[in-house]
Amino acid sequence: MAKFISAEGVWDNGNTLVRIMTGFFIFRYGRELFHIKDLLDFLTQSNFPFPVFSGYAAKIIELVGGILLILGFLTRWITPLLIIVMAGVIYTTAKGDIFQGELAFLYILLFAGFFFRGPGKWSLDHWLEARSLRLKDKP
Repeated sequence: MAKFISAEGVWDNGNTLVRIMTGFFIFRYGRELFHIKDLLDFLTQSNFPFPVFSGYAAKIIELVGGILLILGFLTRWITPLLIIVMAGVIYTTAKGDIFQGELAFLYILLFAGFFFRGPGKWSLDHWLEARSLRLKDKP
């Protein structure tokens, strides 16, 4: 009971579970890359700058970013790109209103959390960092 009242987390691996699930959902959005015509038409009609480049870039970032989040690899590199994509989603679909584009805004908050807190213990980033420290300590 005292654990629920303390400022410490209840389960250290909870961040990992949230990261993996978020990566899975973003990956699903990124799969629209293979059926992108509707998005390109929407961006063109919305007068979004560079609609073809923007559409492909957003979907590639979502697809690759989802995989990287699931693996916990290059997390602090991909999350700013995903934040930019979600800001673009809010700009185009909700006309910049975060309350109309609340799902995209919630993704921004999740990505910011992964950026600031890191991917967690169960990630390739953590494994590679621990491995490099072990190799550094060896004579």
